[in-house]
Amino acid sequence: MRILALESVRSQNIIIGEDLGTVTDEIRSMLARFGILSYRLFYFEKNHATKAFLHSSEYPSQALVASSTHDLATLAGFWTYRDIEARKDAGLIDDNGYWSQRNDRRQERQRMLDALHEEHLLPEHYTRNADEVSELDGDLHNATIGFLAQVPSAVLLLNQEDFTKETEQQNLPGSTAQYPNWQRKMKVFLEHLRSPSCQPYAAMFRHHLERTGRLGSA
Repeated sequence: MRILALESVRSQNIIIGEDLGTVTDEIRSMLARFGILSYRLFYFEKNHATKAFLHSSEYPSQALVASSTHDLATLAGFWTYRDIEARKDAGLIDDNGYWSQRNDRRQERQRMLDALHEEHLLPEHYTRNADEVSELDGDLHNATIGFLAQVPSAVLLLNQEDFTKETEQQNLPGSTAQYPNWQRKMKVFLEHLRSPSCQPYAAMFRHHLERTGRLGSA
């Protein structure tokens, strides 16, 4: 750890530890001691007692915050149960597992919507019943990105799939030939991110970066 910390200073690189809920508190304390950023995902940051999503202000500053990873549902896929459907289609879960995961996700969607309303990131007229929202619409997308931007963590990572509201994730853990892992192309080529079709997404993202001071700090 000391060598890693030393080399990061010498090369002026940030080191990020993948502590996504599978490590002990002692490991996280050690990472913090050596200035290694924690890795915090929107889906996982919850109150252990109530299961409510944490407020944006409760995230640690010495961390990277991200919307998702290649192994998890995209924001749009999370809201439309696409990852659960993919697991069912791949034969990774039976009917009982399928309906159990659907029920859990329904509750998670409601808690997510509650958190965004509590932070006043959604219009006042926007429904407070997650069952009435069938997809990641513009207001919900804007609110979620706004939430991530105002988290005090040092680094914000937004996957391209979540930038353009794609529903399919890159990798489905536990699958091989049942799912096109690492084969799916992005909906938008990198050089097309400046195109008119992407301008609304870019303007939205820039607005939140400016609003939260992230653009200036960069």
